[in-house]
Amino acid sequence: MSSSTLSRRPPVQRLGLVGIGTALLLVGIASPAGAATDVTIPLEPTEVELGAFPVENFGAMDPMADPATAPAVTPVLVQYSGTITVDLPTELDDSAVGAELVFDDDGDGIPEATYSSSVASTDPYYLTISGQGTGSIQVTLPADDPVAGDAATLFLEPLTTDPADLSPAFTYYDPVFYELAFDVSALPAENVAPELLAVSQVPCGISSSTRCAFPTPVTAGSTVTLDLTAASALRELGLTDLTGVQVGIAPLDADGVQTGAAAELPAQVTGSTATFVLPADTAAGSYGLVVAQATPSGGVSVVIVELTVVAEVAVAPPAAEPVVNPGLHSNTGVEAVEAGSTGTVAVAAGAGMLLLAGAGGITVARSRRRPAVEGGTCGV
Repeated sequence: MSSSTLSRRPPVQRLGLVGIGTALLLVGIASPAGAATDVTIPLEPTEVELGAFPVENFGAMDPMADPATAPAVTPVLVQYSGTITVDLPTELDDSAVGAELVFDDDGDGIPEATYSSSVASTDPYYLTISGQGTGSIQVTLPADDPVAGDAATLFLEPLTTDPADLSPAFTYYDPVFYELAFDVSALPAENVAPELLAVSQVPCGISSSTRCAFPTPVTAGSTVTLDLTAASALRELGLTDLTGVQVGIAPLDADGVQTGAAAELPAQVTGSTATFVLPADTAAGSYGLVVAQATPSGGVSVVIVELTVVAEVAVAPPAAEPVVNPGLHSNTGVEAVEAGSTGTVAVAAGAGMLLLAGAGGITVARSRRRPAVEGGTCGV
């Protein structure tokens, strides 16, 4: 019996959109003094992380799901001595891929048996695979092993992005994995097809270990515009516009982790732009904006931005012109205001101070968790 080089469990949370809030460190657009209304967010990430999502195990991806809700796992039924064929996303290069089948029937993290394509073909734990470089990898499963049990995880690696399809802005992470259950009633030949998951953040890179210094301030009740720019790396996924885009917001805790399911908001799409209105009753605080869209190849692109929702400032109507004693009229243009009067200058100054105080409160509250930056530069 061979021992696994890695005693590992499938990276469910990282790959699954159902766990995306716990897997990603949300960041915000550096705009500490920017306007909170009529905000435009360019969907132009500098880097995109890719994963292959095993939909046969977890069902369809849901970018709006609560990350605290663990996904139900449905193993793929296979037969001993049968085959399983994995049709990989076209964006991935599988020319050097290998396979490993790890049996951990009791789920204690210690494999009962590990079969691998990397050992000698004469080894009793050799795993036969074929199809490298074709995008369709076939694995010949071992004969019944009473010691191993009936539950196993199949790993395929290494995989990289195909330079013919994607630029260096894209990086593939994690092996493709599938949870399998060996059953005599299963088909002798099984086929699965994981879906590509592309996750990015703007404006800071998704690999950044810190949150950007300032999130995007947005006033409750205002309109936000999303812009798939002409230079966006997301266009390499085949996205030519924002047709079918989904938009949702979810509250974040003090560490930037999503604390519930994202509430989907209606979006109006016009070519490469989409607009949505942040509900007027949205409470002030930190939120994750989730922008999800299906790609032509069958994958899903998810862009995340952190927002700071600012309560809308009520503006009082202009006050009537104060009655001024003609004898006190000043040739300088400065006029006396009667005691108790609430002239327009006082109202405007009050609103401005309120807005500045709100922005200052956001900055102070985040100063312990965000790096100090100059000019709104993102931390990388």
